[in-house]
Amino acid sequence: MKRACYPMKKLTFLPLIVLTLALAGCTSDYIITTKYGDILQAHGEPDTDRSNGMTSYTGMNGDYHLINTNDISSVVKK
Repeated sequence: MKRACYPMKKLTFLPLIVLTLALAGCTSDYIITTKYGDILQAHGEPDTDRSNGMTSYTGMNGDYHLINTNDISSVVKK
């Protein structure tokens, strides 16, 4: 005898799949170009702290970095 709740199991996983795909696509990569010609890649939007003049970003390998905001010539969403 088949169980009547089998279709409900499929519907249970649908929101989990949609949520996973939505969260995976939320973070964009950014390209930071410095005045010295260096090109840096950031995972997620860089944050600028006006109180100390530094910009923080997470590198593509997950490391946290700080750079002087005055040294940045452009930040472009990839």
